[in-house]
Amino acid sequence: MSNRQITIVTGPIDSGKTSWCRELAAANPRCRGLLLLKVYLQGERIGYDALRLPEGDPLPFTRVGGQEPPDWIAAERVGPFSISAAALRAANAWLTEAAARPELIIVDEVGPLELAGGGLSPGLRSVLASTLSRKVYVVIRGDCVEAACRSFDITRYTLADVAAVPAKSRSGKNRSRRSLKRN
Repeated sequence: MSNRQITIVTGPIDSGKTSWCRELAAANPRCRGLLLLKVYLQGERIGYDALRLPEGDPLPFTRVGGQEPPDWIAAERVGPFSISAAALRAANAWLTEAAARPELIIVDEVGPLELAGGGLSPGLRSVLASTLSRKVYVVIRGDCVEAACRSFDITRYTLADVAAVPAKSRSGKNRSRRSLKRN
């Protein structure tokens, strides 16, 4: 029997879930998985980059219309964002590779797209199917926790609500932002 411990990191949109996980990753340099970091251009959010853990090279993951790189091929759309087909394949592969290793894993983030079977759902299913003993941290927006637990058959977990953590106990949200300069 596996000694897997699942922690659901939750909170409202922009509450610091990714920043919390980034600090966790910094404290556990051998951890695996991915973080989705906000990308800004001239103060406006234009998308997210996927950051592979522990290697750390960001890969453009989502972009708003008009901000996609020239070679961008969209796999899926969520609201104003298109998701890069190449980045989506890579992120799911990173999670599948991580599932085969005993290190702590972070999956950032599960939302409506994953609940519909898209996005990071294949990689998350690989992580959850693994019988290796480890800690798994899954970022899920507060309004999606119950549906995600049903969809991914998560029955035993600890809930870490970042919105309930006093502000002085966690770092500012800016730690999970990336800004781009326009050339």
